Amino acid sequence: MESEPMSYGGYVWPRNPARVRVERARNVAQFALPGGTGAVQETGAAPLRVSGEGCFTGEDCREQYARLAAAFAAGGTGPLRLPGMAPLRAVFVSLSLKGEPGPGRADYEFLFLEDARAQEDDRREPPEPFVCRGGETLWEIAAENGASVDDLLSLNPQIEWPDALEAGEEVALP
Repeated sequence: MESEPMSYGGYVWPRNPARVRVERARNVAQFALPGGTGAVQETGAAPLRVSGEGCFTGEDCREQYARLAAAFAAGGTGPLRLPGMAPLRAVFVSLSLKGEPGPGRADYEFLFLEDARAQEDDRREPPEPFVCRGGETLWEIAAENGASVDDLLSLNPQIEWPDALEAGEEVALP
């Protein structure tokens, strides 16, 4: 039985990395107390760390590494899918080419950190759309709802006349 492929954003590994480590930890603060003793306080769960290493092989190994490097260079938060785990939102933190790439071989290491805030945003229910009473402008709706006009325009491509909205017209909110 073949394992599902690992992926991040739009990048899918042609062959899963040889080693993947998923690390769960807690954030802990240590405090010095008078008398030479100390105290420890847990401050919550640390972001999930996903690290690993692999090797691209074949004539196109440098192109495979370049595609992975492009996924890293894109930045931001994206969906990370690991075999046997639920997808998570993560930031691609580091990518290293190990050693001298030889003909037909490129070894690499990577690190992802879970972006729990982005996952909470993904689970959040989208707000109800604003229903126009007639005569409103997109600028007024943006100001009332703490949004930018550009955000509203990108969410509502159906709006042809942002300064003349009709009664009953719905405006999706961010």
